[in-house]
Amino acid sequence: MLFQPNGTVAICQFLSTSGLAACTVGRHNAAMRSRLQCVVLAFSLLAFGQEPTLVHRRPTIAVVLEGGGALGFAHIGVLQWMEEHHIPVDYVAGTSMGGLVGGAYATGMHPLEVRELVKSIDWDAVLRGSTEFADLSFRRKQDSREYPNSLEFGLRHGARFPAGFNSGQQVEFILDRIALPYAILKSFDDLPIPFRCIATDLVSRSTHVFKDGSLSQALRSTMSIPGFFMPVKDEGKVYVDGGLLNNLPTDVAKDMGADTIIAVHLEAASISPDASLSAIATLAQSFSVVTAVNERRGMELADVLIRVDVTKFSGTDYNNADKLISRGYEAARQSASALLKFAVDDNAWQDYLGRHEARRIKSVPVPSFIQVNGTTRERAKAIEQDLHHDEGRTINEARLEQELTVLTGTGRFSSMAYSVAEVGRRFGLRINALEKEYAPPTVNPIVVVDGSQYNSVLFSVGARLTFLDVGKPGAEVRSDILAGSTYRISGEYFRPFSHS
Repeated sequence: MLFQPNGTVAICQFLSTSGLAACTVGRHNAAMRSRLQCVVLAFSLLAFGQEPTLVHRRPTIAVVLEGGGALGFAHIGVLQWMEEHHIPVDYVAGTSMGGLVGGAYATGMHPLEVRELVKSIDWDAVLRGSTEFADLSFRRKQDSREYPNSLEFGLRHGARFPAGFNSGQQVEFILDRIALPYAILKSFDDLPIPFRCIATDLVSRSTHVFKDGSLSQALRSTMSIPGFFMPVKDEGKVYVDGGLLNNLPTDVAKDMGADTIIAVHLEAASISPDASLSAIATLAQSFSVVTAVNERRGMELADVLIRVDVTKFSGTDYNNADKLISRGYEAARQSASALLKFAVDDNAWQDYLGRHEARRIKSVPVPSFIQVNGTTRERAKAIEQDLHHDEGRTINEARLEQELTVLTGTGRFSSMAYSVAEVGRRFGLRINALEKEYAPPTVNPIVVVDGSQYNSVLFSVGARLTFLDVGKPGAEVRSDILAGSTYRISGEYFRPFSHS
């Protein structure tokens, strides 16, 4: 029934089989009847038309990778199985080693490329963390020969030891290589696969989710094991390993917008009640308890949980990469019934690969200038002068890393990092120099036990004290003190003729 402004009433009967309408109009008005019939006919034709086609959108998938040291190599096997079975990944989130593997994957590297990366790394050198003897300056070579131990502390603000046993220099280089093409990226959402990683901020005592900024620094922060690697400091924050508070960040993946969350849990061996524990082992097990608690929270949010049996391995088995990757592959295969429901056909898979490959950056701009941060302007100019030959040349990572290693071999810097900088419309090479917070002056202690004569054992303790930049940049004052069976006090002043 239709009511007209003039009070005319139109009673319309719709015939569903024909899609037409017959109308009886009160006060037979030819003009009004004609208009009514047109309106009703138009609506009936719309109703009679075909229903709109529904487009079925596949659910977006996030893969969440857990931390666990070397055990995290298993994630590579999981990702490899998923790629072989055409299961697309729309988001990646990870913590610690899960962040490293996930970050590399998010930059567009395929699982086989990530596998080759981790196998090409000298993990013994990475974990040792010291500068090789050949890369030390002449003065530091003398220190290493005469005081053959890696123990060092400083007196800058009273007696202080480094914040970690390992400066993380070799890890820094690995991450710099991965992140170099994406150094000027504004957001991690612009990576081939949107990415997040987690660190713990000691200042706010809370988790920090890295979603933009320096990708290399984010990866360095998420895997900064407390006490072992030096923490990362940036803009009033102090970052250590994210596993302390969120080792399986499924909540972060949910916030990224994922419809389905596939989480990879590393099932490590539990401690035996009869185990004999050292102080370090006790600390490590305590850290494992803390992470295990927050992992349970993460597992509750997972739609699919892949459990990888790594009970026969430890977090330091970096030389067993192949076996750990195979464990991850096997765990994914065992979860095939849950995973294959997300597989796509060949055409959809090729479209997925094409979109991600289009966002992958493989080239790095040629730097037209060198920029050094983190040290005094005078030292920055000296480093820029040393690296001046890298201007106008394609960045050679191996050569650049060797040059930076030699700079750390002078003893002033804890670590050196590199990335691409953009100033205006020019691209340059940015060097981030991290000076030692605790020194100079540095103290190298020594304990000497001479038992060459069994009936006359000699015992002495001492130290070498070194002051830098005394009177001139590069100049040093060095003093030796030894007491016990042998007494010695000596000193010297070293002043170079030139910077080189």
